[in-house]
Amino acid sequence: MRTLVAVLIGLVAGFFTGLVVDQIVGVIGLLTSGDPGGFRFLPVVLAALGAIAAVVVDRQRQRRSAPPRR
Repeated sequence: MRTLVAVLIGLVAGFFTGLVVDQIVGVIGLLTSGDPGGFRFLPVVLAALGAIAAVVVDRQRQRRSAPPRR
């Protein structure tokens, strides 16, 4: 359950980060060349990367909080 929540948070955060970065690239492209640039699938790719990163961070936090083995 905890991993599922981490995946969902990573997906949402990565998607919104991708939207923001894509818009920034588009505005910069519009200001410099007059043609709005951008990356077509950047929000989807960053959502997937965000989900993977969230799972990795969650696993590391679980490992640190677990009692030491003897």
